[in-house]
Amino acid sequence: MKTATTVVLSLFLAALPAHAVDFLGVELCKGSTDTAVDVPLGSSLILESVEIGDHGGLVMLLSARSGKVMDHVDDLMTGLTGARGEGDGDSLEWTGGRLTGVAQKVAKKYAALAVASSDECPGTEPAPAAATAPVDAPPQPEVEQATPSPDPVPVPAAAAAVVAAAASNQPSAEPEPAVVAEPDFELVGALSHEAADRTWVDVMGVVTNHTDTGYKLATFDVSFFATSGELTCVDTISVSVLKSGQERAFRDAIRCPGYVHDEVAETRLQFAGGF
Repeated sequence: MKTATTVVLSLFLAALPAHAVDFLGVELCKGSTDTAVDVPLGSSLILESVEIGDHGGLVMLLSARSGKVMDHVDDLMTGLTGARGEGDGDSLEWTGGRLTGVAQKVAKKYAALAVASSDECPGTEPAPAAATAPVDAPPQPEVEQATPSPDPVPVPAAAAAVVAAAASNQPSAEPEPAVVAEPDFELVGALSHEAADRTWVDVMGVVTNHTDTGYKLATFDVSFFATSGELTCVDTISVSVLKSGQERAFRDAIRCPGYVHDEVAETRLQFAGGF
């Protein structure tokens, strides 16, 4: 009788569902639909989005306010699993115990994190216990009862596929705008030009000095280019008293035999020197 009672109690305990894993405020378990993830206070991680993955797991897109996003994800998961992630700087895995996770870097400051648990959700119908012989039945030979194993935790490869799918659905981070160096001298607007006679052409415009140096006299090369891209003519003009940061109008003339106004497709103003 004692042996039979022990067998029945063991089977009953094996059939009880395990409690769900508490993951950042969410009961992580098979079939869960809860996405109310709460990133810990003081963390450098920002939760961009979260959705349900396979078997009730979670797939999250995380970004970092500063530092390396994968380092912050590893710190977060280490606090939950008790072990650092395995992998390189772009991919990490946490396995063992009741929680499995995979993280994949998807952009400069973005990472996708997939986590899953093999635990049953609270309230899930337990699997029916195997039928046992009545307590008063004649003694039967003891047979070792095999405890049914729980469903396997999704393997890291499957979780990695979920991460890849989530990453492909997320808009890529906008590239940082390229920094364009400001020119030392800048022609403001278009350079005006008009024939003075058959040899000389009057030019007029506004130039800005972006350097830290002021000039009593600054000289510039003025070039005219035809529609074919060929250089038509070039000559030097001067601008007096061009201070640092100053915007100054100028008027001068250059030699340009054969000048035709409508055949000038491009003009250039380039600093030549000064004192």
